[in-house]
Amino acid sequence: MVELHKLTAILFESVFETTTSDQMLNDEKNNGNDYQYIRISYNLTSKTPVHPDLTKITITPKTRITQGDDYNTSVITVENHSGTHVDAPSHFLKDGRPIYTYGPDELIFNSLLLLDLSKTADELINKEDFRTALEQFETDQLDFDCILIRTGFGKYRETDPEKYLTKNPGISPEAVSYLRGKLPKLRCLAIDTVSMSRYGRMREMIEVHQTAFQEKAEFGKPLLFVEDLNLQSLQSGMILEEIMIIPWQVEGIDSAPCTVLVKIKSN
Repeated sequence: MVELHKLTAILFESVFETTTSDQMLNDEKNNGNDYQYIRISYNLTSKTPVHPDLTKITITPKTRITQGDDYNTSVITVENHSGTHVDAPSHFLKDGRPIYTYGPDELIFNSLLLLDLSKTADELINKEDFRTALEQFETDQLDFDCILIRTGFGKYRETDPEKYLTKNPGISPEAVSYLRGKLPKLRCLAIDTVSMSRYGRMREMIEVHQTAFQEKAEFGKPLLFVEDLNLQSLQSGMILEEIMIIPWQVEGIDSAPCTVLVKIKSN
């Protein structure tokens, strides 16, 4: 059974507060060009749907100015695979690398591909799905370092959390192996489902993750998985310039909740 860690933190409210909007937009001037940053990670709340094997998130006030305290603080208890999070090799490999050892440059991706692979409940994303999607590209164009997989299943996250958590589509181990062999610069797969693997299939889950994380001579660098992303706001005509993954910096854990920002060039 995969060992999952619980993180308990006392944070000042001013640090924890985030915008109530699902997106964070911020204009930037860069060499005379206009850009926007869109946040495609979800806020963590006490109502965040988490994998059935995890403990639900709790956010408990510790001190409150309204109750006579001098400042506001809260105690947050959350397992490290809750909400939008990034899986690192240490999640499934004994000697795998944990997420807190990754530097900023390793968490920025500049050659992005958004794939619309619409899937129904419990459906498998297979090798042929990716083979067909990549046929439109010439060999010298296959330099993607991050692929965003939009299944459309994110629409159930709020409307039907049980379906979102227990009937999600997932990628096959063979598909992961195909991508790593076809795309030597690939370093990240990201998806709009609670997990990269389908619920309730332990062997399939292990193979999917180990195939992504193992170091092999015929492959590039081990992958990172980003799960539970909000990809509904990304439109097909958008020019995706860059993705930044910003994990919680907590030593001793395999993976971590994260903020994910996409840099979009304005048309």
